[in-house]
Amino acid sequence: MQILVVVASTTGRTRRMAEALAEGAREGGGSVLLRAPDETREMDLLEADAVVLGSAVHMGGVHSSMRVFFERMAPLWLEGRLVGKLGAAFASAGEGERGGAELTLLSLLSNLAEHGMLLIPMHNRLEGFRIAGSHWGPMVRTNPGGGPPGPTEEQLVAARSQGRWIAECTARWMRGASACGEG
Repeated sequence: MQILVVVASTTGRTRRMAEALAEGAREGGGSVLLRAPDETREMDLLEADAVVLGSAVHMGGVHSSMRVFFERMAPLWLEGRLVGKLGAAFASAGEGERGGAELTLLSLLSNLAEHGMLLIPMHNRLEGFRIAGSHWGPMVRTNPGGGPPGPTEEQLVAARSQGRWIAECTARWMRGASACGEG
C-alpha cells in the first residue's frame, strides 16, 4: 500500500514530524513517499492509497506552498480523481499555545474532504495523543517559551503512532475494497 506524505516545512521541524509519521506508517506495512508540496506531482497522488498532508503554521494557517499545492491539484478535484482515497493531516506551530495548529489541521482536512477523500482522525487511545495529539491529527508546538525547540522525541511519538494507524486503516480499507470487487 502506498502512502504519500506531502509536507510544507520551512525550518525542518514539520519535516521531522513527517519523517516520524512515515516511520510509523512503514512499521504498519506501508510504502511511503515523502514530498514537499512543490515536488509533488499529480501521479504521486493518483498512485497513493492514502494521502497525508502536513504543514507548519504561518500567520495562523497553512504554509503558502501548501496553498499553491491545493491550487495546482484543482484539476484532480474537477475530475474527481481522488474520490475514495484515504487522507489525514498533521501540523506544527511555533510561538503561542499551538499557534493556529488546529485551524491549519482543519484547513488541510477540508481540502482532502473537498476531493472526496475519507478522513482518518487521530483517536485518543493512540500513544502520544495526550502530549501532541488532537482528534484532527498530531499537532505540536515547536518553539515553546522557555522549553527546548521541538518537536521533542516525546511529541514525535504521536506522529509515529498516527502513521501506524494510517497504515492500518489503509490496509483495512484496501482489503474491504478488494472484497467488494473494487480497487
